[in-house]
Amino acid sequence: MNTQNELNPDNVPPNLRLLIPFALTWGTSDDCEREQAVEQASPAQIAELKATVAEFDDHLDTWLAGDEATGSVYSNEYIAFSAMRMAADYARMNTSAC
Repeated sequence: MNTQNELNPDNVPPNLRLLIPFALTWGTSDDCEREQAVEQASPAQIAELKATVAEFDDHLDTWLAGDEATGSVYSNEYIAFSAMRMAADYARMNTSAC
């Protein structure tokens, strides 16, 4: 789903690198595309997304609310992981805006 074909692990904190496949799948920055992907996903895919993001929530907070959050330029990896988290949040709310 991510518009990038790959994400550079060097731009991801080591403790979050195993989430790169999730960020590639769910990490589109387009809100409507991301919401549609969530709505079209199977219950098992949604459960896995929500559980995985919840498990790493504190680590995601540390990175996504850290120094890079105050910058004016964001890495593709930062954007993809932020969008992945938004997908999980949207899946928890289970509402459609698009």
